[in-house]
Amino acid sequence: MLCPDCNTYAAQDEIVCPRCGKLLDRQTTEEEALMSFRQGRHLRRVQDELPPQPVMPGSTGASRSFEDVRPRETAEDTGAFYSRRETLASTGRYYGLEDGVLDNAPIDYGLNAAPTIMAQGHRSSRAKRTIRMKRLINWAWVLIGCIVLVIALVIGAYVFLTKTPSGQVIMARMGRDATSAAMWQVGQEYLHTGDIDRAIEYFLIAREKDAEAGEHNVTGLLQLGSAYEANAMYPEAEEVYAFIYTEVAPAAPEAYRAQVRVLLAQGREADAAELLAEAYRKTGNAAFRSQRLEILPEVPAASVMAGYYNAAQTIELLQGQDCEIWYTLDKFAVLPQDGILYEGPLVLSEGEHQLRAVAVNGDLVSDPMVATYQIYLPTPLQPDSNLAPKTYPKKRTVSLRPGKLSDEDLEKNPGYAATLDDPVAQTITIYYTIDGSQPDRDSPVWDGTPFTMGTYGGYQVLKAVSVNGYGKQGNMLEVRYKFETSPGYRKKLTVEDTIADLKLGTTTREAFRSKYGEGQGPEMITMNTIEGTCEKYTYDWGYATFMKIKSGWVLADVYFTNNQFEGPRKTKIGMEETKITGLYKDFGQVVGATGIKRGLYYDNEDEQGVISILPTGEKTIYYRTGTADGHVWQLEYQLDKNGKCTSIRWFFER
Repeated sequence: MLCPDCNTYAAQDEIVCPRCGKLLDRQTTEEEALMSFRQGRHLRRVQDELPPQPVMPGSTGASRSFEDVRPRETAEDTGAFYSRRETLASTGRYYGLEDGVLDNAPIDYGLNAAPTIMAQGHRSSRAKRTIRMKRLINWAWVLIGCIVLVIALVIGAYVFLTKTPSGQVIMARMGRDATSAAMWQVGQEYLHTGDIDRAIEYFLIAREKDAEAGEHNVTGLLQLGSAYEANAMYPEAEEVYAFIYTEVAPAAPEAYRAQVRVLLAQGREADAAELLAEAYRKTGNAAFRSQRLEILPEVPAASVMAGYYNAAQTIELLQGQDCEIWYTLDKFAVLPQDGILYEGPLVLSEGEHQLRAVAVNGDLVSDPMVATYQIYLPTPLQPDSNLAPKTYPKKRTVSLRPGKLSDEDLEKNPGYAATLDDPVAQTITIYYTIDGSQPDRDSPVWDGTPFTMGTYGGYQVLKAVSVNGYGKQGNMLEVRYKFETSPGYRKKLTVEDTIADLKLGTTTREAFRSKYGEGQGPEMITMNTIEGTCEKYTYDWGYATFMKIKSGWVLADVYFTNNQFEGPRKTKIGMEETKITGLYKDFGQVVGATGIKRGLYYDNEDEQGVISILPTGEKTIYYRTGTADGHVWQLEYQLDKNGKCTSIRWFFER
């Protein structure tokens, strides 16, 4: 069919004009279709003979559209229909030709006799201006556009680098200031590539930024510690890990594990064990406790289980490793420094004992073994005496025997009845005194031989206790007797017993020296029983010592080895033991079981007499008496091996 606009032939299956591009109307009559068929081949040949589409000089590939540059009213007068851009068939002019005219003659396509409208051979001023504008490029606008584009790119890059995490990482990689998160990430990248120094540098910057913000990155701090470890910077690593578990996350186990690793790497097992104990307390993680037990020595064990016993126990401390064992029975002692080095079995007697022990291997100290023993030994019965308490006209012999319960009493006391089959519990030793003192292990032991009471007249008290094989002491027997025998009661030492005209605490230094000589001195000395410094003057017969009181220097001690002075009660140098003791109170008690003393009399600590016996056989007779103002004077007789007095000392004891 033919295009109604440009009269160009179009094939049957085409819906758009191949020349002008107009949509074809397929509603044609058979006559029109026949006409189109008849005319088509001629028109196709004519179209093929048309010259090629002109090209604007300097504009390769320019548009093939045409423009009618004639004044619009001229074209309208012709009655032709066109727009700003028209086809060749309607205007006969190519847009963009230099002269604007293709041909002076109308183009006849042989379709009909109607003349073809042809553009005039001149251009209007508007057409010329349009051509010039289309030929020029406005480079100012291009430059402005480029500047705007560059500014937009710069702003976008700035926003990206400063406001986004990825941009901050880029800034950190460039060595510029960035967020702590970016610094941590870049430091981690350096750590993974093996550049530890750079990694530490970035980690420290990130840590400082977090500290300024009041925040802490635990993961980053752990990486910093790892970097320090890799660089063998152990003190720095310790500081980082300690900061984490003390300041940031006390209940998090990672820092404890890392710190233990650092300590073990330095051979500090003791510190690692201590930290593991703290980690177990803070986190409750049983793995820390297990690791600690692997480091420390094995805990000692006792050969006797803790518990209640009716007999003394011999306990051995056992430890499977080559370690020292330190123990204590003091619940306030600190092990191992306050303990006792274990060297052999321990014997625990009656009482409640808390035994603690640790194994020590160098600086490593095991956990303590704690065992509590409650030992209650069988109590022996109170001994009996064959002499009833009353007044006797003459001296009497006395016997002792262990206590015994009747069958009826045994039924009432099943606890003691159970000890009758215990040979240790039934091994009884009886200690007694007749001088008035309390019986102890230094007192005489009754061996079955009767002893005499009432050698001197007056009141006398018998005291006795039973001690079984376990060392358990029973109740004390105490019986008071009165004997009306001769020579009668002897006096104990009193303040009236003096040496010459001297009196302790009263005689002045000046009075003494004026009567007994100046002596040599003074020698400034200290006495255990006197406060302050004393003056000591030496003489050929002994010495005299003076103490300072408010009123001046007074006599505190006098000692002599010849008969320059006479002792109290006319005692003197060279006198025998029995003659001296015969002048003072003496109940006739024998030497005690240990052989170190014999009691003469005992009222209390300040009123007593006793003979002390040295292993060499030499003896000292002590007499003590109290004063009205609370002081104590003591009189001593030194005896040689033959029992004769070699010196007398009289001093202010307290």
